[in-house]
Amino acid sequence: RLIYARDADPVNAAVLRLLTLAFWQAGDLNAAARAVRDWARVEGERPTPHRFAARIYEDMGAIDLAVEAAERSAARAPADASAWERVGRLRLRLMDREAAIAALEHARRLQPSVEGLLDLALAYHLAGDIGGEVSACEQATHIDSESAEAWSRFAHALARTDRISEAIGAADRALALGAGEE
Repeated sequence: RLIYARDADPVNAAVLRLLTLAFWQAGDLNAAARAVRDWARVEGERPTPHRFAARIYEDMGAIDLAVEAAERSAARAPADASAWERVGRLRLRLMDREAAIAALEHARRLQPSVEGLLDLALAYHLAGDIGGEVSACEQATHIDSESAEAWSRFAHALARTDRISEAIGAADRALALGAGEE
């Protein structure tokens, strides 16, 4: 029925959105990609179709296309920290550390999240910047003091510095929160 509705009104954004979701949920990623492109042509100024396109392309394994779509989404919603985090994560998958750090730092300035900060710490780690890694992990522990993952990553980052007693304290905190149970 959605295909008939699209054929009857090819610029109906609601139909194109539902068609995209239906194909994506059914696992027909090629059809979902075609539908999301049609949707983006109709509502290209909104971030939502580009965000969906990024996720669909990522599921397809087309990370370069996913990055382009995520960047379009972030450009249309510049105050959305999660959009910038997605750009950073996708840039990390392409091993583009500098662009990943730039996007994740932008997200950090807007509204830091534990996940975004830990991704930023990974980007700094891959870039060889221990100070940046420690700083991002430490901020993650301040945002969620009950996050075993944040404390574990903070302990690992500190272990590469001369802050031994702090590293031991962070490791103890991570273990107390259950990081060692996995």
